[in-house]
Amino acid sequence: NSMPAFGAAVAMGAEEIEFDLWYTKDGEIVSIHDSTLERVSDGVGKVYEHTYEELLHYDFGIKHGEKFKGIKILKFEEILKKFACHVIMNIHIKTVDMQCEYDRKLLEKIVALIDKYDCKKYVYFMSGNDNLLKLAKEIAPDICRCCGGGADKWGIVDRAIRYECKKVQLVKGYFNREMINKAHENGIRCNVFWSDDEEETKEFLDMGIDTILTNDYNVISQVVKASI
Repeated sequence: NSMPAFGAAVAMGAEEIEFDLWYTKDGEIVSIHDSTLERVSDGVGKVYEHTYEELLHYDFGIKHGEKFKGIKILKFEEILKKFACHVIMNIHIKTVDMQCEYDRKLLEKIVALIDKYDCKKYVYFMSGNDNLLKLAKEIAPDICRCCGGGADKWGIVDRAIRYECKKVQLVKGYFNREMINKAHENGIRCNVFWSDDEEETKEFLDMGIDTILTNDYNVISQVVKASI
């Protein structure tokens, strides 16, 4: 969830980048994986218990190494300014838990930013929270939705059909070929989270997986290209 990572991926030719969105105490939309700050920054506590200005005081690079020292937390709009319409964005909207209601105004703000940069065709929402998937369908039916594992990983395909999602994001260890086949029969494309291993990637592609999420694009992209 940083500009160096996104920039490197796009420069190497990645068709898609994946990132996570949380909200701050004062309603800003920011990109960070965890709900807590400790693992990814020198801050402490929940991201949504801080204002955006407070979060700017923390270093979001130093935990990854000295050469990344000084990286600040990203606003969603900063990502859009740089990459809108240049790459597909898999936008994982994070929630406090898998059953909670998501704030309608926050989702409307996310959609408004996507509209501002005219990139609806280049984004899709990913969530394992069924309430958020239903809300996204209501607020922005023209933005593609991807059903995540959530609290029912084995039921992901049935849930995707129920909420009219065009994609599923299967979780490693919680899917089989029958699920992939059922998704394809219903016009649903299959992501898998995740693989950095060449042989495992080959197995996933042989099963019919459409998109591999990976931390090692350079290696995994070569496996995908060789399979085409």
